[in-house]
Amino acid sequence: MLWIGAGAGKALSALLSIFSMFAFATLLSDRLGDFWSAAVFVPIIGAVYLALWAVKRRQLVPRVGVVRLGSFRQARLRRLSLVLLAINVLALAAGTFFALRFDAVGGLAPVIVLSLTLHVGFSLAAYFLDIPRFFLYGLLLAVAPFVGEWLWRRGYASHHGYPVVFGLAAAAIAAVGVIKLLALVRGHAPLPDGPAAGDDR
Repeated sequence: MLWIGAGAGKALSALLSIFSMFAFATLLSDRLGDFWSAAVFVPIIGAVYLALWAVKRRQLVPRVGVVRLGSFRQARLRRLSLVLLAINVLALAAGTFFALRFDAVGGLAPVIVLSLTLHVGFSLAAYFLDIPRFFLYGLLLAVAPFVGEWLWRRGYASHHGYPVVFGLAAAAIAAVGVIKLLALVRGHAPLPDGPAAGDDR
């Protein structure tokens, strides 16, 4: 449980930051440009990390203690970091290509690449972090770019539907995290002897 909590908190903060940018930065790009529309989210990302750190220190640690990851978990996290780095580099290369050659490529190719990137990334995170619900997130987010494209082509949403589909994704992920946090806080009273320390092999 401690291992899952340690991985889930960092993953949650990353997901909220990424999908908030997908949802709102596109709406700002017409006024600020692509760079600054993303740059304005830097303090927001910092606030998310700070908030989760405060919740961990004030609510989680007094109730479930702290954990020292064993060699198996540390090796698994290193492998996950390398795999996700490779995925991010490939996604950056694909995004750059489609941005420069969008008119030539056209069609659903960019949508398919984004869908596969999200699905593979979430599935690998679910496996390496032992968080099964990330598989479900991956499946839902694999569909999201197609739904957004459908909404955009029919005039129901702007910016390829990103503000709608990824805004809803961020809200859903945040809601699940809050529900799980409240359940943990209500189900575990603070430890009487202070935070316990344990090893996770």
